[in-house]
Amino acid sequence: MADNAPTIVDLPGIHDETIRCNALFVKKEFPCLELVFPPRSWDAADLKIGADCNLAVDHNGLTVNLIARLDSIVKDRRLSFTAREPVAPEALRDYFRVAIATAIEASYIAGPKETKIDTWKMTGTTLDLSGSGVLAIFSEKPPSTQRIQLVITVPEESSPIVCLANVVRSYRIRKNRFQVAFHFENIPSKTRDMIMACCMQEQRRQLRENVHTA
Repeated sequence: MADNAPTIVDLPGIHDETIRCNALFVKKEFPCLELVFPPRSWDAADLKIGADCNLAVDHNGLTVNLIARLDSIVKDRRLSFTAREPVAPEALRDYFRVAIATAIEASYIAGPKETKIDTWKMTGTTLDLSGSGVLAIFSEKPPSTQRIQLVITVPEESSPIVCLANVVRSYRIRKNRFQVAFHFENIPSKTRDMIMACCMQEQRRQLRENVHTA
């Protein structure tokens, strides 16, 4: 894989959460590698050094999925890893992800006994989608983080994806712009199959565009 290849990584957090980030792949002497991140992608105190995580590396228009161990913080915006193995085919459903920009609605309905959390709804745009979660941009931070209903518009489909999710990470990237990572919870097989079909259709579309551009 070439240096500076676009990569999506689910960094391991100290509370067993994942921190989904974009990065650039820098291969050292395999299996050692490094990733370079945009500013403010993660806080050093939140990372679980020594834990495994997934890397989705863009290689010649295809996505290569690897499991790697987070070894150390090299310096600001740069982390070192040791590649362990490719993601097994049976696990690919959870890790395979594709960059896709489509409409997303997040909402929460407060129960009759809830007094500290109000009902809310917000709309945004997805950045990437996988069988286990979605990364999106909103104009504000979600007021709560658990049992969020997501409605994701599926390109060229009449029915949207509707599922429950938890917020695993959110941070402000600029004024009135928040990047929020959701992890799907108790998602039905039919809904997950719909998500994977959407991911594969979008990847095929992007590959066709890359071929035409080349």
